[in-house]
Amino acid sequence: MSVWARKIVIMKKSNVWKKTEWAGLICIFFILMILIRMLWNSGSDGEMADIRSVSSGWYQIVDEKEEALDLPAMVKADQDGKIMLYNNTLTPEDKNKVLSINGLQDQPEVWMGKQCLFWYEENDFLKNDQMKGKMWADVWLAEDTGKEPVCLVYESNNRASLYIQAPVLGSCPAVSQKHFQESVFSFLMILGMWGTGIVSAIVFWYMKAHHIVEKRFLDASLFMFICGLWCYLDSGFYQMYGEHGAVGMVLSFYAFILMSVPMLWFVQNTISEKVRWVPQVWIFLLYGNAILQGILNILFHIPFVHMLFLTHIMLFSGVISMICLLWKEYKRNEAEEILVCLLAFATLGVSGMTALILYWVYSIYWYDMVFQAGIFLYTSILFWHLLQKTSRDSQFRMEQLVYEKMSMEDRMTGLKNRKAFEKYIKEIQEGKIRLENAMLLFIEITGLKQINDVYGMKTGDESVIQTARCIQKAADSDQRHKIESFRIGGTEFAVIVMDPQIQPQELECLIENEVKKETENRYYISLQFGYGYLKNEDGTRNTVSDWKRQADHMLQRTKGAIYDDV
Repeated sequence: MSVWARKIVIMKKSNVWKKTEWAGLICIFFILMILIRMLWNSGSDGEMADIRSVSSGWYQIVDEKEEALDLPAMVKADQDGKIMLYNNTLTPEDKNKVLSINGLQDQPEVWMGKQCLFWYEENDFLKNDQMKGKMWADVWLAEDTGKEPVCLVYESNNRASLYIQAPVLGSCPAVSQKHFQESVFSFLMILGMWGTGIVSAIVFWYMKAHHIVEKRFLDASLFMFICGLWCYLDSGFYQMYGEHGAVGMVLSFYAFILMSVPMLWFVQNTISEKVRWVPQVWIFLLYGNAILQGILNILFHIPFVHMLFLTHIMLFSGVISMICLLWKEYKRNEAEEILVCLLAFATLGVSGMTALILYWVYSIYWYDMVFQAGIFLYTSILFWHLLQKTSRDSQFRMEQLVYEKMSMEDRMTGLKNRKAFEKYIKEIQEGKIRLENAMLLFIEITGLKQINDVYGMKTGDESVIQTARCIQKAADSDQRHKIESFRIGGTEFAVIVMDPQIQPQELECLIENEVKKETENRYYISLQFGYGYLKNEDGTRNTVSDWKRQADHMLQRTKGAIYDDV
């Protein structure tokens, strides 16, 4: 097996190992998610010993009588549509602690006697019930806690009853940690999105540095960064504790509107050119939607939440349109990457439809978790396939380069062959290799037949290899010039010296001395030389043809002089 064949085998084995490594990393990622979740829950009892659920001691006053109940529970509203729950189990030791309550969508108020400790106040960005459902009411208890019962007041919004969860009580850090735990899935999704985005960007720039441009890596990276931004700003944790909540919500809405644009670019870079106008139309529609909603909000003060249905309709319609487009493209050419893209969009469509049903029909606040999981799965499918395809393309390119190098190499001597010589000359002619001047030296072994007759064919081949080795040694010994060496025939060699400062006789002497050292006077290798310059003494420049003809003419003259002497 040749050296290059062994290299190809090694590259293929390396590729298998890389795939195995990626599979292992994915398994480790999911195991870590499971372990983090398990350890988070197991450690909560010890780490948050100062937090407790206030589930007992609650009562309603109905017909001037106290009716006890434990939370969580479905609680009936009174004739005014209000629910008032009382609790007198708090003690003076609970002062300056935080009482955290779910259900901001039901406009809760917290009272202690005649003192109102909390009521929900909307900021400059109007939220709907689904958004409020992800938030908590964190209430700092007063100094006189324990003297009077705590009263929770809810607006039932014409509903006969509400499902009320049990509040939690504890220190501010403990309550904040609990809220973070409840949002851990979203944060893991965010980290996964941003991590995938970073890896995708690194792969893109690495491949670009190696002259392989795959724009879809950059599309996927931008998509994941925007999705991660939306998930973070849309989370209840940010809305509770983040600064500039209204600004964050505006950015969240615009991230949600525009996050599909990079994936439409991805589709454009996957499908055939004649149908790329379809995703381009949807890109313009998304831009128009973003501009329209901004103008309506600025001029007419229409809240973004009241226009959210436009974005939902557009995004869902866009996904369905891409599914239909990809299906038609797959039926036309049955390409694997089209099929994978189709499956990814189908996954996104299912998760998106489920999230929309949860949002609009059931008003469930954790709709975003379903959509986040769908986004992450969608991108993972595309990214994994793209990585595999790129790996195969890179391997194919490397094999092509190996075979190309093999085709340019003389197997006997290891020098570049005649094909490489002609290519090099052509690049000089076309100006791809820019030179002020160059020297072309033709070298030919004479008397090889005598060596074959006296010493055998093996020695004759050895003399050719030794000559090639000596030419290369002489070229390597001169650090002042860039010198390229070629074997252009059975006994013929060519040497190109860039911008020569060395005389041809000097180079000839170096080569002959190396030959004498190599043969150790066991037999005599006769070399004849002919040279030519790309630039004449008067400053005029020869054509490449004249340059080669000049060197060949001198070589033939030298050989003729030798034969005349004989």
